[in-house]
Amino acid sequence: MLKIAATTALFAALLAGCATSPVPIKNAIAVPPERVLAYQKDVPGTGTLSVTRDSGHTGGLCSVGLFVDGKVAALLKPGERVALHVPAGSVVVGAAYQGSGICGMGADRQEREAIVTGGKVKNYRISTSSDGVLDILPTTL
Repeated sequence: MLKIAATTALFAALLAGCATSPVPIKNAIAVPPERVLAYQKDVPGTGTLSVTRDSGHTGGLCSVGLFVDGKVAALLKPGERVALHVPAGSVVVGAAYQGSGICGMGADRQEREAIVTGGKVKNYRISTSSDGVLDILPTTL
C-alpha cells in the first residue's frame, strides 16, 4: 500500500506545476512519421484533423496518444502537431498519456466529438491542466 501511495505521489509531482501553454500551429513541430500510426492518406471523402499538443513541463515527460474513434492514431510530445486524414462526418477524438511506468498510470482518456468536413481542416489542441489532467478541444490558434 505504501508503494502505491509513493508511486502515485511521484506521478503527481512529475505532472504538477503550471498548466501548459498553447502552441500556434505555425510554430508547432511535425510529429515524426514513425509516431503517426493511422489516417495518413489523403483520399476523397476525408477531412483533415489537425491536432497540436501544448508546450510546457506539466506532463512533458510522457507521450500523449491521440485517439480517433478509439484507435491510437499518433503519439505526440509537447509542442508537436499532426495532421490526420479522417473520414468526413462525426468522429470521436481523444487524448491519454501513453507509455510504461508512471506514464501508463495517467488519468482516463478524455474524448470529444469532432465534426470533420470533407476537404476542410478542423484544428484541435491537447492541453494539460496544472493537476495533470489532459483535455482536447477545438482551437483557432
